[in-house]
Amino acid sequence: MSTIFHSYTDKQLSILRAIGKYKFLCYPQMIRLGIDKYTSNLSTAMKSLVEGRHPLVKKIPHRTGTAAIFYLTKRGKEMLLDLRVAAANIHLPKGAVLSATQDTIHRTHLIDIQIELDLACKEKSIEVLFCDRYFDTVGNARDKSLASKTAILFEQNKTFKSDMIFMLQIEKQKELYLLELEMGKNSKKSAIKVMENAKAILKGSANQKYQYQKAYRTLWILEHQSILDATITRVQDDVFFANLNEYFLFKSLEQISNTDFFEQWCNLAVVKRKLYY
Repeated sequence: MSTIFHSYTDKQLSILRAIGKYKFLCYPQMIRLGIDKYTSNLSTAMKSLVEGRHPLVKKIPHRTGTAAIFYLTKRGKEMLLDLRVAAANIHLPKGAVLSATQDTIHRTHLIDIQIELDLACKEKSIEVLFCDRYFDTVGNARDKSLASKTAILFEQNKTFKSDMIFMLQIEKQKELYLLELEMGKNSKKSAIKVMENAKAILKGSANQKYQYQKAYRTLWILEHQSILDATITRVQDDVFFANLNEYFLFKSLEQISNTDFFEQWCNLAVVKRKLYY
């Protein structure tokens, strides 16, 4: 290993790998990943990663009282490549992130969900074959080919961006999931998204995109239990969904961290289901 790595501790290299994997990370997420138990220790380790003329990590400017969120620089990516991390597994923004946006809270919670998925899979020896998020892109802006990796066709020339799409290897079978995280208190908006996903299921768009030949499930995580209940009620009243109960599984955001990730989902008939059988 190059002597350049000797300038960094194992903890710092773990931070780099984690940020490269998730694209954006805050200290509570690093603690959840087991990199360290204390924010003060992480802050000390982060210091030399964000300082200097060529930092490996940058921090998104943020208001006092809100969590600091970090992301990889191009120099940080080069470091991970030297550490033999595959390029496909290193995520970073196209350029500097100059401010937090309205999307920041949603994106942070989605990464929380991905972390819970990863930890649950590790515990059960389940392999995550891939995991794409709506903020992961392909193409580039120069030739106007930039697009979200999770774009799914549901009608002619109409697409939606799943918040997260992942595939698991569970023993001898592969399982595909499309996941949506709904923040706020708008059950009508959530029900519209459920309808778009239902149309995509019937169209087979995700099956074709991922060369997946069997049925898959869509996962719905809602910030508020009351909006989860209201969304299910709206959908239940639509005859379009009469035979689609098992394609949609729901949990509240609070349940994601308080229950086994693979257990205690409910379908459109409000029957408890596991994520896989």
